[in-house]
Amino acid sequence: TVAAHQLRTPLSAVGWALQGLQKEPFNDSQKVLVNTGLAASNNLLKIVEDLLNVSKIEEGKFGYNFKKIDLVQFLQSALDQASPVAKEYQVKIYMEPSKEESINLDADPDKLILAVSNLLENAIKYNVPSGQVVVSIERLAEPFVQVNIKDTGVGIPQEAMDKLFTKFFRAANVMSKETEGSGLGLYIVKNIVRRHGGQVWAESEVGRGTTFHLVLPTDSRLIPQREIADQF
Repeated sequence: TVAAHQLRTPLSAVGWALQGLQKEPFNDSQKVLVNTGLAASNNLLKIVEDLLNVSKIEEGKFGYNFKKIDLVQFLQSALDQASPVAKEYQVKIYMEPSKEESINLDADPDKLILAVSNLLENAIKYNVPSGQVVVSIERLAEPFVQVNIKDTGVGIPQEAMDKLFTKFFRAANVMSKETEGSGLGLYIVKNIVRRHGGQVWAESEVGRGTTFHLVLPTDSRLIPQREIADQF
């Protein structure tokens, strides 16, 4: 925690400096150097943020602010935010039309967007060129709703499934495709969904893609009353 806090400020300063350099009239090779440095700085800052988030989760101090949200609009906004990354990786991303125009539930939008964005980013980065990511919503028996995030990517080996939501774990086939990453994203996702009174799991086949399922309650009485420290 201390190391992550000490790293965050100078890394942010490096990022701001490189963003400023992007506006300078450099030649093509100089622009490549600046853009490469900025991308590396952003990736490292994300790892530091993941470490800080995990330390707060383990202490039971991540902090949640629940309010009413429309899940349909919320997911569409998450897809809009993920679109630039999908375009970069040549992946089509869209949401299947929902049978309901709106689904209201209690959530912390800042924390839930962190979880959903993490799943969408994984689905995009570990996909194939011209692949796709499809998000769908379905009503379960009251009072639950299920969100599905399905991709056409590399898939997850069966022997890796049990470790999928543990800290620092990354499957071998994923590491060979995308070398950078902290292995903390799915651990954070699991804890955010659990704090919302929900569950998350995955189904996958190597070479055929992965589907992550999130089940969330629409009844606020099923949301835990307080945050619990996680030492697993």
